[in-house]
Amino acid sequence: MLQDIAREFRDLERYDFRVLTAVETAMRFFDWVPVDDLPSYARLPQEEVDYRIGRLSKHKLVQRKTAHYVGYKLTFTGYDVLGIEALVRRNVIESIGSKVGVGKESDIYDAERENGEIVIVKFHREGTTFRHVKRSRGYFGQAERCSWMLASRLAAEREYEALTSLYGSVVVPKPIAHNRHVIVMGFLNGREMGNTALGNPVTVLANVMLQIKSAYGRGVVHADLSEYNVIVCADGEVALIDWPQWVHISHPNADELLYRDVTNLLSYFARKYQVTKRTEDLVAYVKQRD
Repeated sequence: MLQDIAREFRDLERYDFRVLTAVETAMRFFDWVPVDDLPSYARLPQEEVDYRIGRLSKHKLVQRKTAHYVGYKLTFTGYDVLGIEALVRRNVIESIGSKVGVGKESDIYDAERENGEIVIVKFHREGTTFRHVKRSRGYFGQAERCSWMLASRLAAEREYEALTSLYGSVVVPKPIAHNRHVIVMGFLNGREMGNTALGNPVTVLANVMLQIKSAYGRGVVHADLSEYNVIVCADGEVALIDWPQWVHISHPNADELLYRDVTNLLSYFARKYQVTKRTEDLVAYVKQRD
């Protein structure tokens, strides 16, 4: 999909991006942005807006609805383009590569920087399960109006905050930049634990628990751990990924979420490798101050 966006991206012009950004801005106030309001947001004449919105529709970056009035809203593809454009303009990335993973609510690609460095680009897709997300997750605050754009942006900001706080103390992807719902992070040379045959499961479990303990020492509980967001790296280290649901240890549900994280991991090790430990013992280890 992003390969198609990359081709379209080259066809877009400055005023196309201005109108696309205008639609994004106006969506704070409208579910469907009236086309007659777009000139004031884009600071362009109506004729120019009509031409540009037609181009954006052709590229499927906006969606049109005609009811009592003609209105437009961003598609996820349009939001992707805005995020990519900002990161390219800041020289964070130069080109997008191939899809390397799909999360519950994210798409993950590799990308190249100007110096040739390979990085990971993660696009949050919270809108696909938005109603459930809004009820169950704690990063919306008191926002009364919350769209899929806001949900995805907040998830990205939340994850980037965790990576920035933990990097250097916990083995996590290196945070490089973020914009809107997109995070750019360092590449981890490894595989998901759930898709890897471990030759030394006891050692791996100990390493995972050490990372959980280190995160707890930084005041952070992952809150969504499973075998699929632990990366077993080629150098033998383990890394913890996917942090948008993290909570601070002062959160009223922090103990419950920590217990659940540890229980999920122990269930996996018991089921696949017959390695058994008591959740209570490992939770106590995590909380123990050295």
